[in-house]
Amino acid sequence: MRLANIPKDMVVVGVDLGGTNMQIGVVNAEGKVVGRAKRKTKAHEGKDEVVRRLCEGVGRALDDARVPRERLLAVGVGAPSAVDFDKGLVLKAGNLGWENVPLREILSKELRVPVALDNDVNVAAWGEAQLGVARGRANMLAVWVGTGVGAGLVLGGGLWRGPRHTAGEIGQVILFPAGQPGFMTVEDICSRTGIVNAIRRLLPMHPDSMLHRLIAEKLAEREQEKPEKQDKGGERGIDAALGSSTIARAYEKDDELARKVVDRSAEFLGVAIANIVTMLSIDCVVLGGGVTEALGEAYVGRVRKSFDRAVFPSVLRKTDVLASTLGDDAGMLGAAMLVGA
Repeated sequence: MRLANIPKDMVVVGVDLGGTNMQIGVVNAEGKVVGRAKRKTKAHEGKDEVVRRLCEGVGRALDDARVPRERLLAVGVGAPSAVDFDKGLVLKAGNLGWENVPLREILSKELRVPVALDNDVNVAAWGEAQLGVARGRANMLAVWVGTGVGAGLVLGGGLWRGPRHTAGEIGQVILFPAGQPGFMTVEDICSRTGIVNAIRRLLPMHPDSMLHRLIAEKLAEREQEKPEKQDKGGERGIDAALGSSTIARAYEKDDELARKVVDRSAEFLGVAIANIVTMLSIDCVVLGGGVTEALGEAYVGRVRKSFDRAVFPSVLRKTDVLASTLGDDAGMLGAAMLVGA
């Protein structure tokens, strides 16, 4: 795919800035990643250190691509926060500890090129719309299921952010208004955090679940790697051992507890997505994020089943519900496409 806004001899850089890691990629005029760098975010060291590490990572990615600085056209960044796109502000990023940070201006001064800034799931949606499974779709909803649940909307061929820059907060949609705290929203139930909380609560009632063995194995591995940091018997230790891959292993083996919790979460996610599609009449939904990637087509199929039962009118059952094809690169590529498409 030739990107009209990138001259043939120039490149753009996309940055997926997460609470734990930042993924940095150099993208050429053909939409191909030609250089990469990955850095730990280390938000606890403060904003200035995160910015320094990000800028150093951009330089390292350019080196990896063997591209001189003068060929860098612009940089796009996806941040884990509501973002004021027009002002280039990170409004509130809890996992970074940032509030009202003028990241676009800071990075533009440091890197000496134009910078575009948006929410991380918005840029993942844009990546899939420009280069991924939804390429060519003028309207689509992207739902990313990981530690939390977020969404991005493409309407009329462009990202829809809303006048308050908060469109896509599907994770905060309330499923059970009268529910207990921690069991009310889409994120409470459908995120990896919600799935882990449910498994931890139900484990004692499923003594034959293979999750007991998988958790013990994972804890033993972690103890060998970093024995001084283990919380062997506590909830934090179990939560750390219950990653998406561990849950997926049990689910694939038809473990009763894993099936019960994951299928319930997929059921409610399908309902939430159906509500949005019913309202907006969107003809394409893309599912991504760590949970989706780990659980694969079986999970997507479960979401699809629930979606079909709940969406209205019945003609909207023709809506495509697809798994991301860009995977971990969706955010990075989408950030690059903010300035390159």
